[in-house]
Amino acid sequence: MSKWINKELFDEFQTEKIEEKDNSGVQRGQNLWPTPQKGSTENPKVYEGRFIPDPKGKFYKRYYYHMWQAGDESWIFILCPKTHDFKDYCPFCSVTSKLYAGGTSSDKAQAYQIKRKEKFVGNWYIVKDPRDEDKEPDSKMAGKVRLYEFPGKVEQKIKKEVTDKKEGYGVSIFDPGEEGRNFIIRVLATKKDDKGKSWPDYSNSSFARSHSALADDDDKIQAIMDTCTDIEEYIGNMGVSNNKMVEILKNEFLWDMVADEALKQGFEDSEPDKKPEPKAKKEEPKDEKVEEKTEEKTTEPEDEGPPWDEDEKTEEKEEVKEETTSGDDDDDALLAELEDL
Repeated sequence: MSKWINKELFDEFQTEKIEEKDNSGVQRGQNLWPTPQKGSTENPKVYEGRFIPDPKGKFYKRYYYHMWQAGDESWIFILCPKTHDFKDYCPFCSVTSKLYAGGTSSDKAQAYQIKRKEKFVGNWYIVKDPRDEDKEPDSKMAGKVRLYEFPGKVEQKIKKEVTDKKEGYGVSIFDPGEEGRNFIIRVLATKKDDKGKSWPDYSNSSFARSHSALADDDDKIQAIMDTCTDIEEYIGNMGVSNNKMVEILKNEFLWDMVADEALKQGFEDSEPDKKPEPKAKKEEPKDEKVEEKTEEKTTEPEDEGPPWDEDEKTEEKEEVKEETTSGDDDDDALLAELEDL
Protein backbone atom coordinates (compact mmCIF):
# COMPACT_ATOMS: atom_id res chain seq x y z
CA MET A 1 0.00 0.00 0.00
CA SER A 2 1.31 3.42 -0.96
CA LYS A 3 2.53 5.73 1.79
CA TRP A 4 0.13 8.32 0.42
CA ILE A 5 -2.91 6.18 1.24
CA ASN A 6 -4.35 5.55 4.70
CA LYS A 7 -5.04 1.80 4.60
CA GLU A 8 -7.56 1.87 7.43
CA LEU A 9 -9.59 4.60 5.75
CA PHE A 10 -9.41 2.76 2.42
CA ASP A 11 -10.65 -0.45 4.04
CA GLU A 12 -13.62 1.44 5.48
CA PHE A 13 -14.31 3.03 2.10
CA GLN A 14 -14.05 -0.35 0.38
CA THR A 15 -16.56 -1.90 2.78
CA GLU A 16 -18.92 1.03 2.23
CA LYS A 17 -18.76 0.60 -1.55
CA ILE A 18 -19.30 -3.16 -1.33
CA GLU A 19 -22.46 -2.62 0.70
CA GLU A 20 -23.65 0.30 -1.40
CA LYS A 21 -26.39 -0.37 -3.93
CA ASP A 22 -25.55 0.10 -7.58
CA ASN A 23 -26.80 3.60 -8.34
CA SER A 24 -26.91 2.91 -12.07
CA GLY A 25 -30.27 1.20 -11.59
CA VAL A 26 -33.64 2.81 -11.01
CA GLN A 27 -33.99 4.15 -7.48
CA ARG A 28 -37.18 4.49 -5.48
CA GLY A 29 -38.99 7.68 -6.39
CA GLN A 30 -37.32 7.86 -9.80
CA ASN A 31 -39.62 7.50 -12.82
CA LEU A 32 -42.74 7.30 -10.63
CA TRP A 33 -46.15 8.48 -11.71
CA PRO A 34 -47.35 10.96 -9.07
CA THR A 35 -50.06 9.51 -6.83
CA PRO A 36 -53.52 10.30 -8.26
CA GLN A 37 -55.30 13.08 -6.41
CA LYS A 38 -58.80 12.64 -5.10
CA GLY A 39 -61.86 14.57 -6.22
CA SER A 40 -64.87 15.28 -4.02
CA THR A 41 -67.36 12.90 -2.40
CA GLU A 42 -69.63 13.32 -5.44
CA ASN A 43 -67.26 14.01 -8.34
CA PRO A 44 -64.14 11.90 -8.78
CA LYS A 45 -60.93 12.92 -10.47
CA VAL A 46 -60.54 10.61 -13.44
CA TYR A 47 -57.27 9.17 -14.75
CA GLU A 48 -56.82 6.67 -17.57
CA GLY A 49 -53.96 4.41 -18.60
CA ARG A 50 -52.79 0.89 -19.41
CA PHE A 51 -50.86 -1.57 -17.26
CA ILE A 52 -48.13 -3.04 -19.49
CA PRO A 53 -45.40 -5.67 -18.96
CA ASP A 54 -41.82 -4.74 -18.10
CA PRO A 55 -38.82 -5.70 -20.32
CA LYS A 56 -38.80 -9.21 -18.78
CA GLY A 57 -42.52 -9.70 -19.31
CA LYS A 58 -43.43 -9.21 -15.63
CA PHE A 59 -46.81 -7.56 -15.11
CA TYR A 60 -46.53 -6.09 -11.61
CA LYS A 61 -45.06 -7.02 -8.24
CA ARG A 62 -46.00 -6.73 -4.59
CA TYR A 63 -43.51 -5.40 -2.08
CA TYR A 64 -43.56 -4.90 1.68
CA TYR A 65 -41.99 -1.99 3.49
CA HIS A 66 -41.63 -0.21 6.81
CA MET A 67 -41.93 3.57 6.82
CA TRP A 68 -42.21 5.98 9.68
CA GLN A 69 -41.15 9.42 10.81
CA ALA A 70 -37.99 9.59 12.87
CA GLY A 71 -37.44 11.89 15.83
CA ASP A 72 -35.82 14.53 13.60
CA GLU A 73 -38.99 14.47 11.42
CA SER A 74 -37.19 12.83 8.49
CA TRP A 75 -38.82 9.77 6.91
CA ILE A 76 -37.28 6.32 7.21
CA PHE A 77 -38.06 3.81 4.46
CA ILE A 78 -36.99 0.16 4.71
CA LEU A 79 -37.79 -2.50 2.12
CA CYS A 80 -39.00 -5.42 4.25
CA PRO A 81 -36.93 -8.59 3.64
CA LYS A 82 -40.22 -10.51 3.51
CA THR A 83 -40.71 -8.97 0.05
CA HIS A 84 -38.40 -11.64 -1.35
CA ASP A 85 -39.49 -14.54 0.84
CA PHE A 86 -42.03 -14.32 3.63
CA LYS A 87 -39.91 -16.75 5.66
CA ASP A 88 -36.98 -14.31 5.70
CA TYR A 89 -36.16 -12.64 9.00
CA CYS A 90 -37.01 -8.95 9.34
CA PRO A 91 -35.88 -7.16 12.51
CA PHE A 92 -38.48 -4.45 12.01
CA CYS A 93 -41.33 -6.96 11.88
CA SER A 94 -39.91 -8.47 15.07
CA VAL A 95 -39.71 -5.05 16.72
CA THR A 96 -43.35 -4.42 15.82
CA SER A 97 -44.37 -7.70 17.44
CA LYS A 98 -42.42 -6.99 20.61
CA LEU A 99 -43.79 -3.46 20.93
CA TYR A 100 -47.36 -4.74 20.63
CA ALA A 101 -46.58 -7.42 23.21
CA GLY A 102 -45.29 -4.68 25.53
CA GLY A 103 -48.86 -3.58 26.00
CA THR A 104 -48.46 0.11 26.81
CA SER A 105 -50.21 2.73 24.70
CA SER A 106 -46.92 4.35 23.68
CA ASP A 107 -45.48 0.96 22.62
CA LYS A 108 -48.56 0.21 20.53
CA ALA A 109 -48.47 3.65 18.95
CA GLN A 110 -44.83 3.13 17.97
CA ALA A 111 -45.59 -0.36 16.66
CA TYR A 112 -48.41 1.07 14.56
CA GLN A 113 -46.01 3.45 12.85
CA ILE A 114 -43.28 0.87 12.20
CA LYS A 115 -45.50 -2.05 11.19
CA ARG A 116 -45.15 -3.77 7.84
CA LYS A 117 -47.10 -2.27 4.95
CA GLU A 118 -47.89 -3.40 1.41
CA LYS A 119 -47.86 -1.89 -2.05
CA PHE A 120 -47.78 -2.98 -5.67
CA VAL A 121 -45.79 -1.56 -8.57
CA GLY A 122 -46.03 -1.94 -12.32
CA ASN A 123 -45.46 -0.09 -15.59
CA TRP A 124 -48.26 2.30 -16.46
CA TYR A 125 -48.84 3.99 -19.82
CA ILE A 126 -50.63 7.27 -19.15
CA VAL A 127 -53.53 8.05 -21.47
CA LYS A 128 -55.17 10.81 -19.43
CA ASP A 129 -54.01 12.76 -16.40
CA PRO A 130 -56.16 15.77 -15.42
CA ARG A 131 -53.11 17.41 -13.88
CA ASP A 132 -51.73 17.93 -17.40
CA GLU A 133 -54.13 20.83 -17.99
CA ASP A 134 -51.89 23.27 -16.14
CA LYS A 135 -48.56 21.96 -17.48
CA GLU A 136 -46.30 22.88 -20.35
CA PRO A 137 -46.33 20.39 -23.27
CA ASP A 138 -42.94 18.87 -22.32
CA SER A 139 -44.11 18.30 -18.73
CA LYS A 140 -47.37 16.54 -19.51
CA MET A 141 -47.74 12.93 -18.37
CA ALA A 142 -50.04 11.68 -21.15
CA GLY A 143 -48.25 9.50 -23.69
CA LYS A 144 -45.48 8.46 -21.29
CA VAL A 145 -44.71 5.29 -19.33
CA ARG A 146 -44.15 5.65 -15.61
CA LEU A 147 -44.00 3.28 -12.68
CA TYR A 148 -47.25 3.26 -10.76
CA GLU A 149 -47.14 2.28 -7.09
CA PHE A 150 -50.73 1.38 -6.37
CA PRO A 151 -52.74 0.33 -3.30
CA GLY A 152 -54.42 -2.98 -2.55
CA LYS A 153 -57.84 -1.64 -3.58
CA VAL A 154 -56.58 -1.18 -7.14
CA GLU A 155 -54.80 -4.55 -7.11
CA GLN A 156 -58.04 -6.28 -6.14
CA LYS A 157 -59.66 -5.03 -9.34
CA ILE A 158 -56.73 -6.25 -11.45
CA LYS A 159 -56.68 -9.62 -9.70
CA LYS A 160 -60.40 -10.12 -10.28
CA GLU A 161 -59.95 -9.79 -14.05
CA VAL A 162 -56.92 -12.09 -14.04
CA THR A 163 -58.37 -14.88 -11.89
CA ASP A 164 -61.92 -14.98 -13.25
CA LYS A 165 -61.32 -17.29 -16.23
CA LYS A 166 -64.96 -17.24 -17.27
CA GLU A 167 -65.93 -13.57 -17.02
CA GLY A 168 -62.62 -11.74 -16.50
CA TYR A 169 -60.80 -9.74 -19.15
CA GLY A 170 -57.64 -11.79 -18.63
CA VAL A 171 -54.48 -10.90 -20.54
CA SER A 172 -56.17 -8.04 -22.42
CA ILE A 173 -55.71 -5.73 -19.42
CA PHE A 174 -51.92 -5.85 -20.05
CA ASP A 175 -51.94 -5.93 -23.87
CA PRO A 176 -50.53 -2.74 -25.47
CA GLY A 177 -52.03 -3.79 -28.82
CA GLU A 178 -55.51 -3.58 -30.26
CA GLU A 179 -56.87 -6.25 -27.89
CA GLY A 180 -55.84 -4.24 -24.84
CA ARG A 181 -58.04 -2.44 -22.31
CA ASN A 182 -57.34 0.75 -20.42
CA PHE A 183 -57.86 1.07 -16.69
CA ILE A 184 -59.94 4.06 -15.62
CA ILE A 185 -59.04 5.33 -12.16
CA ARG A 186 -61.87 7.26 -10.53
CA VAL A 187 -60.77 8.76 -7.24
CA LEU A 188 -63.54 10.02 -5.00
CA ALA A 189 -63.06 11.49 -1.54
CA THR A 190 -64.43 9.76 1.51
CA LYS A 191 -66.62 11.66 3.93
CA LYS A 192 -64.60 13.51 6.53
CA ASP A 193 -63.71 11.48 9.59
CA ASP A 194 -63.94 12.65 13.20
CA LYS A 195 -60.71 14.62 12.70
CA GLY A 196 -62.06 16.42 9.66
CA LYS A 197 -59.93 14.49 7.19
CA SER A 198 -60.97 12.90 3.92
CA TRP A 199 -59.18 10.10 2.05
CA PRO A 200 -59.04 8.70 -1.50
CA ASP A 201 -61.73 6.19 -2.54
CA TYR A 202 -60.96 3.97 -5.57
CA SER A 203 -64.15 1.90 -5.45
CA ASN A 204 -65.56 3.24 -8.74
CA SER A 205 -62.42 2.48 -10.78
CA SER A 206 -62.81 -0.06 -13.57
CA PHE A 207 -61.39 -1.44 -16.81
CA ALA A 208 -62.70 -0.07 -20.09
CA ARG A 209 -65.22 -2.25 -21.92
CA SER A 210 -63.81 -1.37 -25.34
CA HIS A 211 -60.51 -2.48 -26.86
CA SER A 212 -57.85 -0.07 -28.07
CA ALA A 213 -54.18 -0.03 -29.06
CA LEU A 214 -51.69 2.37 -27.48
CA ALA A 215 -50.54 3.50 -30.95
CA ASP A 216 -51.56 3.07 -34.57
CA ASP A 217 -48.69 0.78 -35.65
CA ASP A 218 -46.40 -1.85 -34.13
CA ASP A 219 -43.25 0.27 -34.34
CA LYS A 220 -44.83 3.00 -32.21
CA ILE A 221 -46.11 0.44 -29.72
CA GLN A 222 -42.63 -1.08 -29.51
CA ALA A 223 -41.16 2.37 -28.87
CA ILE A 224 -43.54 2.71 -25.93
CA MET A 225 -42.62 -0.73 -24.60
CA ASP A 226 -38.92 0.13 -24.83
CA THR A 227 -39.40 2.79 -22.16
CA CYS A 228 -40.67 0.32 -19.53
CA THR A 229 -38.72 -0.27 -16.32
CA ASP A 230 -37.57 -3.61 -14.90
CA ILE A 231 -39.77 -3.83 -11.79
CA GLU A 232 -37.67 -6.45 -10.00
CA GLU A 233 -34.63 -4.21 -10.41
CA TYR A 234 -36.64 -1.25 -9.15
CA ILE A 235 -37.74 -3.12 -6.02
CA GLY A 236 -34.25 -4.53 -5.48
CA ASN A 237 -32.76 -1.04 -5.49
CA MET A 238 -34.97 -0.07 -2.55
CA GLY A 239 -33.13 -2.52 -0.29
CA VAL A 240 -30.49 -1.60 2.28
CA SER A 241 -27.73 -3.69 3.79
CA ASN A 242 -28.03 -5.52 7.12
CA ASN A 243 -25.48 -3.12 8.55
CA LYS A 244 -27.65 -0.17 7.59
CA MET A 245 -30.66 -1.81 9.25
CA VAL A 246 -28.65 -2.21 12.45
CA GLU A 247 -27.63 1.45 12.27
CA ILE A 248 -31.28 2.52 11.91
CA LEU A 249 -32.39 0.26 14.74
CA LYS A 250 -29.75 1.79 16.99
CA ASN A 251 -30.64 5.34 16.02
CA GLU A 252 -34.27 4.59 16.83
CA PHE A 253 -33.28 2.90 20.14
CA LEU A 254 -34.76 -0.42 19.00
CA TRP A 255 -31.65 -2.56 18.54
CA ASP A 256 -31.55 -3.97 22.07
CA MET A 257 -35.03 -5.43 21.59
CA VAL A 258 -33.90 -7.72 18.76
CA ALA A 259 -30.11 -7.86 19.08
CA ASP A 260 -29.85 -11.48 20.22
CA GLU A 261 -32.11 -12.91 17.51
CA ALA A 262 -30.75 -10.60 14.80
CA LEU A 263 -27.16 -11.68 15.50
CA LYS A 264 -28.25 -15.31 15.11
CA GLN A 265 -29.77 -14.40 11.74
CA GLY A 266 -26.46 -13.05 10.42
CA PHE A 267 -26.73 -9.40 11.37
CA GLU A 268 -23.57 -7.88 12.81
CA ASP A 269 -23.10 -5.27 15.50
CA SER A 270 -19.97 -3.41 14.45
CA GLU A 271 -19.94 -1.28 17.62
CA PRO A 272 -21.42 -3.49 20.35
CA ASP A 273 -20.16 -1.31 23.19
CA LYS A 274 -21.28 2.00 21.75
CA LYS A 275 -24.81 2.92 22.76
CA PRO A 276 -26.70 6.14 21.92
CA GLU A 277 -27.90 8.43 24.66
CA PRO A 278 -31.24 7.16 25.97
CA LYS A 279 -34.39 8.98 24.90
CA ALA A 280 -36.45 10.68 27.55
CA LYS A 281 -39.37 8.38 28.30
CA LYS A 282 -42.87 9.73 28.25
CA GLU A 283 -44.79 9.05 31.43
CA GLU A 284 -47.65 6.61 30.96
CA PRO A 285 -51.03 7.97 32.13
CA LYS A 286 -51.86 6.50 35.51
CA ASP A 287 -55.60 7.01 35.36
CA GLU A 288 -57.29 4.02 33.70
CA LYS A 289 -59.80 6.20 31.88
CA VAL A 290 -57.02 8.35 30.43
CA GLU A 291 -55.19 5.17 29.40
CA GLU A 292 -58.22 3.91 27.53
CA LYS A 293 -58.62 7.22 25.75
CA THR A 294 -54.96 7.22 24.74
CA GLU A 295 -55.20 3.72 23.30
CA GLU A 296 -58.18 4.73 21.20
CA LYS A 297 -56.05 7.43 19.61
CA THR A 298 -53.33 4.96 18.66
CA THR A 299 -55.62 3.23 16.16
CA GLU A 300 -55.35 6.34 14.00
CA PRO A 301 -52.16 8.25 14.85
CA GLU A 302 -51.96 11.99 14.44
CA ASP A 303 -48.84 11.79 12.27
CA GLU A 304 -49.48 12.13 8.59
CA GLY A 305 -47.66 10.23 5.88
CA PRO A 306 -45.11 11.50 3.39
CA PRO A 307 -46.23 13.32 0.25
CA TRP A 308 -45.44 10.44 -2.12
CA ASP A 309 -47.59 7.96 -0.24
CA GLU A 310 -51.03 9.45 0.25
CA ASP A 311 -53.62 7.01 -1.04
CA GLU A 312 -54.39 4.07 1.22
CA LYS A 313 -56.00 5.41 4.38
CA THR A 314 -59.42 4.11 3.26
CA GLU A 315 -58.30 0.48 3.51
CA GLU A 316 -56.88 1.16 6.94
CA LYS A 317 -60.13 2.68 8.22
CA GLU A 318 -62.14 -0.38 7.16
CA GLU A 319 -60.29 -2.66 9.51
CA VAL A 320 -57.40 -1.91 11.87
CA LYS A 321 -55.93 -5.30 12.65
CA GLU A 322 -54.25 -6.05 15.95
CA GLU A 323 -50.71 -7.32 15.38
CA THR A 324 -50.00 -10.87 16.52
CA THR A 325 -46.92 -11.66 18.56
CA SER A 326 -45.35 -13.39 15.54
CA GLY A 327 -45.33 -10.15 13.54
CA ASP A 328 -45.87 -12.23 10.38
CA ASP A 329 -49.56 -11.69 9.69
CA ASP A 330 -50.20 -10.47 6.17
CA ASP A 331 -51.80 -7.21 7.13
CA ASP A 332 -53.38 -4.79 4.72
CA ALA A 333 -53.44 -1.75 7.02
CA LEU A 334 -51.20 1.02 5.72
CA LEU A 335 -49.67 4.21 7.04
CA ALA A 336 -51.91 7.27 7.40
CA GLU A 337 -51.45 9.43 4.32
CA LEU A 338 -51.10 13.19 3.73
CA GLU A 339 -53.81 15.44 2.44
CA ASP A 340 -53.26 16.63 -1.14
CA LEU A 341 -50.30 19.01 -1.19
